[in-house]
Amino acid sequence: MGDARRNGELGMKRKITRRDFLNGASLAIGGSLAMPGDVWAEVFGLQGSPTANAPIYYPPEKTGLRGSHDGSWEVAHELRDGEHWDLPTLDHESYDLIVVGGGISGLAAAYFYRQQAGPKSRVLK
Repeated sequence: MGDARRNGELGMKRKITRRDFLNGASLAIGGSLAMPGDVWAEVFGLQGSPTANAPIYYPPEKTGLRGSHDGSWEVAHELRDGEHWDLPTLDHESYDLIVVGGGISGLAAAYFYRQQAGPKSRVLK
């Protein structure tokens, strides 16, 4: 009860006018523009920023796996262009479902498939 009373004393239940809101917003924006230039360079990832050469924290980028990465499309393009491989590796295992990608969609696909097909279904994740 003490917090509610204190909030009332501070004016937290008072209505705010549009003018007060816009003045507060313009003060915040103006204050952020007054920051040193290297802060904005860091925010936008520009060269010369203190973190320009910092390690990358996006996990697929750490391993070089991105959708436009050479290793992600070269084989598919070779197959499209008529390339064939004379000595493919035989795999004697069989699966009912192969899920490519372990993100939320891939895990959900495996889960719902197993729900429909039963616990003995073979799913490669």
